[in-house]
Amino acid sequence: MFEVLALGTLLLFGLLVVGLVGGVLKLVFWLLFLPFRLALKLLALPFLALGLLLKLLFGVLLLPLFLVGGVLALAAFGIVAVVGLLVPVLPLIVAGLVVWGLVRLFSRPAAATRA
Repeated sequence: MFEVLALGTLLLFGLLVVGLVGGVLKLVFWLLFLPFRLALKLLALPFLALGLLLKLLFGVLLLPLFLVGGVLALAAFGIVAVVGLLVPVLPLIVAGLVVWGLVRLFSRPAAATRA
């Protein structure tokens, strides 16, 4: 039983050494290629600025369309909300109209009086 524990401990330390060697190699290569990465970022800077300028231009051009679309969507949502609130009341409105019609049908006209 102790042998299995010792073997697991050795395996764990072996993995630790491999990880440390990998980390040191990564650090060395990162530092080695740092000037190249900085130079490429400096070369890419005008293209990044052009991309930002194009995004800003398209944003300014599309902003009125998005505003109109938002207002239309808000109006449509308002209409749907009003209809959604009025549909449950529709049977009461119909019943009220039926009662009003029956009252109007069966009521006598008022006698015309001369003043």
